[in-house]
Amino acid sequence: MIVVDSLSPSPSGKAVRHLALGFFDGLHLGHRRVILGGQTPRAPAHTAVLTFRDHPLSVLHPEKHPLLITGLPHKLRILERWQIGMVIALPFDAHRSRQEPGEFLGELALVFPSLQTISVGPNWRFGKNRSGDVAMLGRWCHDRKILLDNPEPVLFAGERISSSRIRSAITASQLGDTAGMLGRPFTLFGTVGAGAGRGAGLGFATANLKTEDECLPPDGVYTGRVYLDDGKNFPAAINLGTQPTFGGQDRHPEAHLIGFTGTLSGQKMDVEFSKFLRPIQKFDSAQALAAQIQKDVDAVIKL
Repeated sequence: MIVVDSLSPSPSGKAVRHLALGFFDGLHLGHRRVILGGQTPRAPAHTAVLTFRDHPLSVLHPEKHPLLITGLPHKLRILERWQIGMVIALPFDAHRSRQEPGEFLGELALVFPSLQTISVGPNWRFGKNRSGDVAMLGRWCHDRKILLDNPEPVLFAGERISSSRIRSAITASQLGDTAGMLGRPFTLFGTVGAGAGRGAGLGFATANLKTEDECLPPDGVYTGRVYLDDGKNFPAAINLGTQPTFGGQDRHPEAHLIGFTGTLSGQKMDVEFSKFLRPIQKFDSAQALAAQIQKDVDAVIKL
């Protein structure tokens, strides 16, 4: 998959037949429909996804910036698994926020001369003050004999799937609903960073995940599974929160991979959350914590 951060020049513009436009946080089932098509799927190798590196609200209204379900590395990971041919992840800055809709469409015409289809979600807006809309895009496509694909919303439990709805489900620990709307289990993606080594000292080494995914479930211990870049996967006990027994302040996810031996530092991994086990607790001693972790591991193994 080719990844670029600019519309000019495009290293493979002539090969792009289908272009999907949107921020696509979460890459849920609605986004999948926009990007990959409906009953007649588009060829992903000839599909480009045009998105922004940062959420527009992070520039326009930082106080309203939503917690990202999928940071950019996670988004690229999923799109690569969908075998998308190209991703354009544009920086969103003051210049972009002031760009007139017609100027943006002019860029598309220059960079993607062989477009057959443009796809956007319901109520898609673009350009300065969100002044461009689907009707404007439709007229532009009509003049160039490009098919505009503007599908109806995809529903879950009778209501439209949206990134904001998924955020609400994640923060309420509704993992089943989250998976139903995403079309896959809820995961965090990132790189294993250095930890304090306390888990190993207790006999349960953990991988500390450094992630750009921002929308997290409530603090607690979860059952789950970890997927490594080499294709192997392991059941895991996942701790999300601080380490109150040791006076920890940093809230982060860490996972104990059951059956894994070796070194994980620096590796990329997907951490899949399955079921909430218990809340975070402060124990009187390291030995009491180790005993509880053993119970958590046993609970994961039994599932």
